[in-house]
Amino acid sequence: MDSQDQLLEAQAQIWSWALSHIVTMSRKCAIELGIPDAIHKHGRPPPAADGILLSQLISILQIPPTKEEAFGCLMRILSTKSGGLFFSIQPPKGEEATDWTHYSLTPASRLLLRDHPQQQVALVLLQLHPAMKDQWSVLSTWLRRDDGHDDVVVNGGSSRGATTPFEMANGMSFWDYVGGGGGGTGGEELKALFHESLASDSKLLVGALLSRCMHVFQGVASLVDVGGGTGTVTAAVAEAFPDMKCAVLDLPHVVKELQGAHPRVEFIAGDMFQNIPSADAILLKWVIHDWDDERCVKLLKLCKEAVSSKCGGKVIIVDTVRGMNKNKVSNNSQYYGDEIDHCLDMLMMALVNGRERDEKQWNKLLVAAGFSSFKIHPVLGVRSLIEAFP
Repeated sequence: MDSQDQLLEAQAQIWSWALSHIVTMSRKCAIELGIPDAIHKHGRPPPAADGILLSQLISILQIPPTKEEAFGCLMRILSTKSGGLFFSIQPPKGEEATDWTHYSLTPASRLLLRDHPQQQVALVLLQLHPAMKDQWSVLSTWLRRDDGHDDVVVNGGSSRGATTPFEMANGMSFWDYVGGGGGGTGGEELKALFHESLASDSKLLVGALLSRCMHVFQGVASLVDVGGGTGTVTAAVAEAFPDMKCAVLDLPHVVKELQGAHPRVEFIAGDMFQNIPSADAILLKWVIHDWDDERCVKLLKLCKEAVSSKCGGKVIIVDTVRGMNKNKVSNNSQYYGDEIDHCLDMLMMALVNGRERDEKQWNKLLVAAGFSSFKIHPVLGVRSLIEAFP
């Protein structure tokens, strides 16, 4: 490759970086227009697998004639490898291409169907909410700010600074924003998307959790799901283990309307940094990555105390272990690997001064909290299950 080829390839890479948001916003447009739902409802499913014609989609979605060409442009980008939402079936060689191309759903776009029991629509819309996008616009300003000289402390302080990019952009912490502390209509919208995305994630996760990690819960007589929200995971565990006593601990405003929502799950209002009810096992699903090391050690010590007197007691952690996904990279799993780990790490940093940790950092955290040993099970996609023993 000569120098001109290198320059042109480098420029193409820069263009790809600079324009990558177009793909993201095109996916948002597809969700808002209901394109996945239209294909699912009106297209021919496998084994026919010939999907739906562009002209049919245009008619179903009532796209004006003046926008038909633009809509075709949208479908083309969403059918690329980077777009990832649709398969496009092209006409055979030698045949006229006019209105022949068919579109069908990919595994990813099936999770964007509104009636899919594990739909991930809220997750996508949450990340594209104005309050979430604005935090990235102030990142350089936040990084230059020396919080060590500011008389501001958020969430008990953090080694990464006293405020977050989210707070700098929105005037309040993420937890205040989604907890009813402000934000107006935007705050209510973000709050709804946040809780819906957590519930949808739990519905998707619990299937893998119980099929791949069933042995982790066997022999456990009682379980407390700390920060368990609406109890989706806990209810599924209770269903799988009818003799297990299950409870969810979360903040009062989260659980106040939930008592009785699941007949075999008790909802307990409380602060996880103050007290955790005793149980054979404590479950922490995507909780640890929300906090800095100091707060995590405090929380984990409380969890250890809650199970330490129990024979075989343990803390079950579902979270990301950075670097653990490298072993999963293959032609069928190109979305595992360092990039998603680092994106999640950046997100936690910007939102709440949290972080994703690698195996050494998890070891340091658990040892500091007094645990004698731990075991990592990297079987939950981008996340792992960690068993920590007192």
